[in-house]
Amino acid sequence: MKKIALRIVQVLGALVVLAVLGIVVKFYVLSPKMHPARVVTANPTKENLERGRYLVENVTGCLGCHSPIQESQPGEPPVAGKIGGGRTFNEPNFPGKLRSPNISSDKDDGIGAWTDGEILRAMREGVSRNGRTLFPQMPYPTYAKTLSDDDALAIIAFLRTLPPVKNAGGGPTEVKFPVSMFIRGVPQPLLTAPPPAPPESDKKARGEWLLQVASCHDCHDTFDARRQPIAGKALGGGAAYTTEKGTFYAPNISSDPASGLGAYSDADLRRVFDTGVGKAGRPLYVMPWSYYSGMTAGDKEALIFALRQQPPVQNLVPPSVLK
Repeated sequence: MKKIALRIVQVLGALVVLAVLGIVVKFYVLSPKMHPARVVTANPTKENLERGRYLVENVTGCLGCHSPIQESQPGEPPVAGKIGGGRTFNEPNFPGKLRSPNISSDKDDGIGAWTDGEILRAMREGVSRNGRTLFPQMPYPTYAKTLSDDDALAIIAFLRTLPPVKNAGGGPTEVKFPVSMFIRGVPQPLLTAPPPAPPESDKKARGEWLLQVASCHDCHDTFDARRQPIAGKALGGGAAYTTEKGTFYAPNISSDPASGLGAYSDADLRRVFDTGVGKAGRPLYVMPWSYYSGMTAGDKEALIFALRQQPPVQNLVPPSVLK
């Protein structure tokens, strides 16, 4: 019996060793999955620069995440003189320190020394210039599905025009184990670039595209304790965000008539996007309306149309608490 028990222990030990080895190989040898950066050029034509400016400043909101912001101001405008310099986020439950990279043209701290292909790979595939996995708060899985080559390269051309800023965000993100291991499995090489964005004339398709590329789901979905979206609760709201101004809860922006946007008129929604004032007449904090306010009228109408088409989610969100 002792020999059998010993044999069982040996087999179990061998299985544990194999399992650990398999995890090491999967996450530290085979991950992150990546292809070499493509050889591409972001041409700084007038058309490309304007297209990139519009996408960065008014659609994707890149500068809201990649700049120190004024939390005490509605719409969280960036700090003057530090645009693109990176940002440290106040996330008390984050396992480490969450910071966004410097995307100014600085050659030491920013992307000034990166190739256009390296920036393109980081944007849509989640791999930094040095092969480091980007934390997926950066919505590269979304951009892999929504940003065509032309749009992505226009963004890069515009980012090249940002004045250099020495890293104002405090350095790279620091993620503790085991989360640091698991995120290595997120990046995926982009095999086929997505098609061009739908035109404004196709209100339904354009609105759905805007919902994705503007990352509305990243703040307005209903999440579990691990901040994973809960199935059937898309855009149901409720996530808490704490700033120096108070604690704010992401509104329910599903089409629910009682707790969501069903209670808002189109004029109410236009006022949110244009001036950052909610239905009750109060200014909106955390919500980066200061960026979206610059959307074209056609894009705002397409976004409103898309929001009206979202399935209703019953979720009465608590009121925000101002300090």
